[in-house]
Amino acid sequence: MSGIIWKKILVNESKNYHYIFFRVIATLFFLLLIKFYFSNNNTDDFNAIISTPSLYDWVICIAICLFSFWGLYFYTQALQNGRISFITSLNGISPFFSFITSLFLFNEVLSISKYLSLLLILIGLFLHQRDKWREFTISKEVFYTLMFTIIWGISFVLFSIPIKIFGVLNFSIILEVCVFASCIVLLVFKEKRITPAKPSNYHLWLCFLMGFLVAGGSLLSNFTLKLFPVSLNILLGLLFEVIVLIIGLYFFSEKLARKDWILIGITTVSGFLLLF
Repeated sequence: MSGIIWKKILVNESKNYHYIFFRVIATLFFLLLIKFYFSNNNTDDFNAIISTPSLYDWVICIAICLFSFWGLYFYTQALQNGRISFITSLNGISPFFSFITSLFLFNEVLSISKYLSLLLILIGLFLHQRDKWREFTISKEVFYTLMFTIIWGISFVLFSIPIKIFGVLNFSIILEVCVFASCIVLLVFKEKRITPAKPSNYHLWLCFLMGFLVAGGSLLSNFTLKLFPVSLNILLGLLFEVIVLIIGLYFFSEKLARKDWILIGITTVSGFLLLF
């Protein structure tokens, strides 16, 4: 749902990190409320630090969070330059990069179906962008989508490392603080200031709503990553992408060409192959 709100907020001339800045403030507000509630009700499922973090643990955690920020940055860039129905569908290849990361970090073995999934993805991208390949270019929509898909696919696996140390809620808060700090750095380097101009009240309320949705989604995502196998998380993600595809086509009146539908179909099949 937050992606749909992002699409309504972001317009071509706006700076995406301005809205990320205000969204993060709202998300941190809700996460801190949740932490306060759990702290006063002796609930440790989300709130507890599982083990005492070392300096090395902090460095790894912050590095992963800063890396993940660029996934959000390119995601919002993709929404500014493309169609939410197409972007969400192409994001179905993200689990492949999660499996590749697991292969290197945890020595997981890729099955034949996963190699077949990679082959289908490469064929689909080649067919979709074949006119651009002749000019050695790629559309902004596809480029930004591939960037955030790769980053978030890798981050999904990396998140499990600090979650085991800091716990679900504490890691979610650290992640949002790092995103907030990244926005400030962009503001300083690009605009020589530390806060963006205040958007309209309408956009502020949308950022507040997004903050609520992201706070809940972040906790749920990190908690399911802790409790359930990767394959189940992938299946849930694919089902969600179908819903967003329908919403994008209906509410935003987005038009998809035949080559878009072919790539969406290939991506969906590739996503299900990753389950085996």
